[in-house]
Amino acid sequence: MRDKIELTGMVLSSTMVGDYDKRLVLLTKERGKITAFARGARKPNSPLLGISEPFNFGTFTLMEGFDAYRLLGADVKEYFLDIKNDIEGICYATYFCDVLEHLCVEGMGDINMLNLLYVTLKTLAKKEIPNPLIRRIFELKVLVFDGEAMAAFSCVQCGTEELSVFYEPVNGLLCESCRKKAGNVIALSQTTIYTLQYVISTPLNKLYHFRLSEEAWKEFDQVVGCYFPHHVTKKFKSLEILSSLS
Repeated sequence: MRDKIELTGMVLSSTMVGDYDKRLVLLTKERGKITAFARGARKPNSPLLGISEPFNFGTFTLMEGFDAYRLLGADVKEYFLDIKNDIEGICYATYFCDVLEHLCVEGMGDINMLNLLYVTLKTLAKKEIPNPLIRRIFELKVLVFDGEAMAAFSCVQCGTEELSVFYEPVNGLLCESCRKKAGNVIALSQTTIYTLQYVISTPLNKLYHFRLSEEAWKEFDQVVGCYFPHHVTKKFKSLEILSSLS
């Protein structure tokens, strides 16, 4: 008989299986993305009913199987009820979880991705900065942890640190001299350039501690809106639903 194990993580998604069961995808500190089945979790009196919902964060007790885990119980530290009681919040949180479910590797521990998701949902619940800004910060930072960080600290062509534009074909920033040899570019203020560098390099505990002027937000939104889909081409249903709300 296999031993029970405890993994720290968050429920990325929960889908119905059969009459009473659920199939969960968890993002865990120790083993990365895993699949777990919660037997009888949809029964009204099941102890797994409340703990098997999306966005729940805590310590999960599981039994390891050949190709999946079986959920036995959990000590949930954070239910994110403020998000679950807000339709737009649910859509954003679901999108963030969908992105990580797509990017994270099965069976490989990933504390950075898990911590990013946790601080992002905490920020989303507080409602202190606009949700669209949270989304763009998340998208830029998640690509850093996925090994696809934007070249934002020196010119992609010549290496100088005097930057002025984003050039999509090279996935990075150019200086004023090199921009003359490029095609269509996105002109950036120094505020936007600093914001890109800040998000890429700052630790997670300081990630969501700023707002942007309308001009800087438009530039930041446009740049990340070009950069992220270039690296993550999957079409997310949650993002389609989110777009329909705006």
